Amino acid sequence: MSVSIKVSVRCRPFTCDDKLGVFLTQSGEEEGEVQLINSTYSTTRFPFSYAWWSAYGFQRHVQGNLDQAQAMELVDQAHAYQSVGVKMKDDLLTGNAVVLFAYGLSGSGKTYTVFGPDAIDTPDAWFRHKTPHPQWGLFPRLAYEVFNEKQDGWKISMKYFQNVVDTVRDLMSPVAQEQQYKAGIKKDPDGFTDIEWCQSVILKDWNDLRRTFMAANARKAIAPTQFNHQSTRGHCIMTLEVEKPDPEREGIKQKGRVYVCDLAGTEPAGDIVYAEYKKVVFENGDQEYKYLGPHRDPSKSKELQDQGKKINLSLTEMAQFFMKMAEMVKANKLKPGMSIPGCNSYFLCKYLKDTMLQARTYLFCAIRPEVKFHNYTFATLGFAKNASVIKLQPKKACGVSSPAERKLLAELEQMKLLVKELRQENEKIAQTQDSLKLPEADMQNEKLQMEQLAEMVAQKRRELESVLLGESGSTSGAPNAKSAQDELMQRQREEYAKRGIHLYHFESETTSPYLLNLDVDAYRSKRFMFLLNQPKVTIGPHGDIKPMSLNIVENHCSFQLENGEIVLFAGAGDVIHNGSELEKDGKRILKHFDRVAIATELMLFVHPAQTSSDTEPTADDAAQEYQRALQSVDNAAMLELQEEMKRFQEEKAKWELQKAQPAITSPESQHANPSISMDSTTEKELLARQVNDQELREVLPKIMETRQIVQALNRGMLDFETTLQSSTPLSSDTDAQTALDEGSIAKVKIKVQNNDTEEIIFLDVFEFVKAHAMLKDEVAFLRNAIMNDREYASPPGHEPITLFFDHSFQIGSATTFPEYLLYNLETDSDEAQLNVKLAVPPFNTIGKLEVVWAPLSSPDSEKHQEQHLVDIESPTDFLGKPWTYKLQIRAISGLPLITELAYCQYEFLGELFTTETVEQHTRNPVFGYECIHHIESVTPNFIDFLQHRRIEFQVFVTPYIMNLPKDTISTRNSVIVANLGGQASSTEALSRADVQDKLVQLKAELQDTREELTFLQQAYQAATGRLQVAMEFLRLHALPESSSVPPSTQIPG
Repeated sequence: MSVSIKVSVRCRPFTCDDKLGVFLTQSGEEEGEVQLINSTYSTTRFPFSYAWWSAYGFQRHVQGNLDQAQAMELVDQAHAYQSVGVKMKDDLLTGNAVVLFAYGLSGSGKTYTVFGPDAIDTPDAWFRHKTPHPQWGLFPRLAYEVFNEKQDGWKISMKYFQNVVDTVRDLMSPVAQEQQYKAGIKKDPDGFTDIEWCQSVILKDWNDLRRTFMAANARKAIAPTQFNHQSTRGHCIMTLEVEKPDPEREGIKQKGRVYVCDLAGTEPAGDIVYAEYKKVVFENGDQEYKYLGPHRDPSKSKELQDQGKKINLSLTEMAQFFMKMAEMVKANKLKPGMSIPGCNSYFLCKYLKDTMLQARTYLFCAIRPEVKFHNYTFATLGFAKNASVIKLQPKKACGVSSPAERKLLAELEQMKLLVKELRQENEKIAQTQDSLKLPEADMQNEKLQMEQLAEMVAQKRRELESVLLGESGSTSGAPNAKSAQDELMQRQREEYAKRGIHLYHFESETTSPYLLNLDVDAYRSKRFMFLLNQPKVTIGPHGDIKPMSLNIVENHCSFQLENGEIVLFAGAGDVIHNGSELEKDGKRILKHFDRVAIATELMLFVHPAQTSSDTEPTADDAAQEYQRALQSVDNAAMLELQEEMKRFQEEKAKWELQKAQPAITSPESQHANPSISMDSTTEKELLARQVNDQELREVLPKIMETRQIVQALNRGMLDFETTLQSSTPLSSDTDAQTALDEGSIAKVKIKVQNNDTEEIIFLDVFEFVKAHAMLKDEVAFLRNAIMNDREYASPPGHEPITLFFDHSFQIGSATTFPEYLLYNLETDSDEAQLNVKLAVPPFNTIGKLEVVWAPLSSPDSEKHQEQHLVDIESPTDFLGKPWTYKLQIRAISGLPLITELAYCQYEFLGELFTTETVEQHTRNPVFGYECIHHIESVTPNFIDFLQHRRIEFQVFVTPYIMNLPKDTISTRNSVIVANLGGQASSTEALSRADVQDKLVQLKAELQDTREELTFLQQAYQAATGRLQVAMEFLRLHALPESSSVPPSTQIPG
């Protein structure tokens, strides 16, 4: 039986004084409606399953429409759960998959609806309450009732992970496991998507869930923005699986599953700032966070914006998926539960789209009541409207109980039945005891027998629980084998210990002084520690503690206990203490919360026995102190760093000179608004340059370390350097002159080049930093495995070339001037092909983008009639009239690289539009994008926009990686083992097996070369109709033509 996605729209409380923007009504079961009021939109009524008004305290803020606000029924957390939560629980316990996902702006109440308060530092966090609390959201209420109903034979487990841009972080892992988002995604036998490598934890009871979730949630990537003091960066997904015996089929288990998907905020990335808040605690214990303004470090806002642009791509793809599905459903071209091709490029759709179509899916959209948020509200309601018509085909997952489970469950049921019968018999005996005058000894025997049976039942329950936990237990029920995850954790603990390193997860309660790692990425911070529990502890490749960094040298430094204090002694390596470099043999007495940098490892000194009047420094503060110290250090590495900065400054000067040339004669400068404040423009320029300088200082040391790492991993063909990229802003509040001025301010990018293939990519700084961190992890895993004589191979997604090249980046942009659109004119054929300019110097043409604008007589393209188009002689003729155009972005041709993915973005009237991301291995990707832009009533501002602005189409691509090295990043690679300090040598004699392996590898390389040559030859033929170049290449390389050119394409005769 097919069903639709159940959509609930919930309005949060006011956050500022404004007019009422929405009116919500619930006229019956699953009969809700949201109406936009005080709006300029033509569509204002949206029917959904549920419409919840939760704007408590509206009286303090609403300006007008007070009677309508008062007429709406307020819906609290308990009411919301009674409306849909009970249904979700019933679906779960009958073996269905239940998808519950929340969509909307940051701070609009998404997380509050599905979880309730979940900040780790708030007393009202749902996981801090053992029993139901008024603030609990849907999931805690559902889970609490499930655990209360749990019976023998049930197994409840959970996973919890977060997708941040292009990686997935396992929030359940105490050692911060993280992989590329494509890794390990597969469908289970029932067709539901899963991530294999993410840890699944079996939960014994409700309190176990609370503890587990609290620890995992503390690892979630969050950041303060102006919308929310704890805004989730990326998408968080938690699954709770309930396995229970099928009541109707013996030996079969139902596998119900709930997917709780708390999506990232939908606000445009350019609107986000990294915010500062002040925590206010009131006398009654209430807490409030007061927004103070943007953070003093503007580079933090830029990083959030860069991340947000990539995160928003997955939300855009999900919106496009719902829109296309809705169109197919309305046209009766799609059966319930069926999907559509495409929309599978980013994590969200890759993981969710097929699962939600065969599950009971509930969408919770969060909106704001104020009119000022109408543009966001309208977009959210449009998303929800498309979702609400999609038809689902729910199916149930099941499994087979193991023989041990069936045997123990049957025995347990027999025992419980026996206990029940005995208890009933005892009750009868007790009732007749006085009349029969039974001996006391008989009564004691009955009681003893009852206790023995109860103990036997408890014992059998322990045995069954042991089997369900995946443990092989003895007859006593005590586990004698750990789960795979426990074994992995124990192995990591032991292997790190051999290097003198301890995992904070296991040693957090130590009373000994220690050094704790710090990282500006909170997920990676406080993972490992150096215990200083001996009179003297040495640091070095053969010291008591052997850090993973490749910059650690022999006798790097040491720590000694003197008169009850820990003293740091500098040795042969680089050591920085509280921002000051220590000379060799220099020493410092360490105090609680001191910062110590050992080579590239930034650590915090913690002495549990000491107290400090200072607050614990943040990782950000410690990192900035470390960066300042590096700039004052005079050594070879620093000289290299200074040379890199000098080269960068020279490139920046050259870049600005080149950008200044076309600016003189550009149409924008001719129509610039003379009222623009030069002081404002100069301030923005200074701020942007400050961001560039800050990013440069932070990333250059990481570039140097990455060069070391790729050399050690036998990937010396990779090179890295900083460069500049054009940064024409995509901001609705930027006028033409400001756009021009800011266009001359570049963004820092990291240029990554594969010197073997001459492939190049330009990464955002945060993307490079992420890849650098993951490569450091791989070095640690490899060195641990080598030291412990254990095999290890890096996941395919962590191959350095993949890590750096499997990213989308802006390769260029094409610009058009839309003034002719004021005359109802279609784009001329000779002007449809726009030059795509490279986004970095020398800004040369790298391809052609076909863009066509066509006027329409109606916003509905099917109702368009050419004869109804109005002739326009002057732009003012459009005033007060509707304006409608269909934009087509057809294709791009002649790119200098083969694409894996490609998409375009452009801004129109302050709104960002994105084409579908197309997956085509070609230099000429076809987008086939269409969008109708409609203005109900043309205003002077709109005329000014078309006359004086330019529209820039930015082209983004992900390169197609064709030539990965054949040697793997593993402990079987003798070169890597030797480079990382192992016993193997890259010049050791080869055994017969080695020779055979090498022969197989060379044959595989030859076959790959032939296949690649065939591909290039066919591409060349398709583009030119000639084969001569390809055939000449074959002759030069002495390859048989027949081995690489298919018969159908060979030249006859």
